[in-house]
Amino acid sequence: MSATALLSTLLPVRDARERTIAYELRTHPLAGHPFASIDDEVRATLTMLQRRELLRAVRGKPLYVPVSPSVLRGGAITGFASADIVFFVASDALEDADTVRAMERYVSAGFKFGFVGAELHAELPETLRGSPVAFDAGALSGLMLASTVQRLLDAGARPIARQVDDRATRERLRASGVFAFTGRPLPRGRSASNDARPRVLRALKLLTALSDGRPPDATFDQFVASDPVVAQAVLRATSSAAVGTTRPRTLTHAFTLLGREEMIARLVVATSFLLGDCGGDPELPAIAIRRSRSLERLGGALDRVGHPRLRVVAGLLSVADGATGMPSVMLADELQAPAALRDSLVERELPLGALLDVIEAHEYGWWDDLFARCAAIGIAPSIVGDAWTEGWQHARVELAARAVSDA
Repeated sequence: MSATALLSTLLPVRDARERTIAYELRTHPLAGHPFASIDDEVRATLTMLQRRELLRAVRGKPLYVPVSPSVLRGGAITGFASADIVFFVASDALEDADTVRAMERYVSAGFKFGFVGAELHAELPETLRGSPVAFDAGALSGLMLASTVQRLLDAGARPIARQVDDRATRERLRASGVFAFTGRPLPRGRSASNDARPRVLRALKLLTALSDGRPPDATFDQFVASDPVVAQAVLRATSSAAVGTTRPRTLTHAFTLLGREEMIARLVVATSFLLGDCGGDPELPAIAIRRSRSLERLGGALDRVGHPRLRVVAGLLSVADGATGMPSVMLADELQAPAALRDSLVERELPLGALLDVIEAHEYGWWDDLFARCAAIGIAPSIVGDAWTEGWQHARVELAARAVSDA
């Protein structure tokens, strides 16, 4: 990441059924490393993509990548013919005949394109009909929003609404024909499980009690074994921590092979997946694991952010209010959270809460906010970017291990 002087993040793109169907790549130059032009930034983005780390991170889903018309015409994207990438250009590029001809040649070779901006003044060319067009829903309201969607549909596009952060707007856009959305995860998705909620709260309460770093005792063993669903979730989570080819088949074997400290880490992963079931959002486990790992690493660069286990639990709790549908204050009371975790849920005034704000600013691509918050706590944005990348890689390993255990 530092080699190209770019920060990057991946935003989930969700369809009308709230399933993640792609990831949108957003980048920003590091402070002190501005690019001379947008074309230079696009070239740096393509150079970063050539390392394939981000392509592996999206786990086989399409990646939406911004590209400028001049870079597109220059042929810089030809090296990505085999990658599952949709290249997005500004909508006004359709007014340039040379750019349109270049896109049509690329389409005949199997490339895919999308557009950014709702300013389509005519129907899409035949070869580009059905292409996604992203627009900022947060900048529109009421009849203007509905008419924008209808105009895009009439032009032969598949609208993607950005910055949709409330369910009422998302449902209204879905009914009007919007193809997909980006925005913050919303509380309690369509497939939310009420049965998982008490189980998740019990697991979080135990992890909260152990967040001060105390050694786990037999009470921890009894908790894991007492609930068959939790026991199975923890056992499935041990596959990524197995030693060599030895994969635990029973809880007793897992505790003997891995030890209690590692089994706490396995409970964190299992709870992440239970949070996804509870909230009805398959993306939540990756978010929870990524934030926990990022906080665990970044906490070593700052003072007064608590035990590593405290930071890991804070990552879980950052998605728990939305997954359980409980307000953060009620959740803190239910879990009997210590001061640092309560603050990370409610006020975010203590160092751990401030660090969580930094992680979320990077995750959502709020770059100005990220730089300001990094300056306030004295940490370099590049370190945050590296921690986010490591957190994403860790989450990918856990998700891949889960898929293998389910096979």
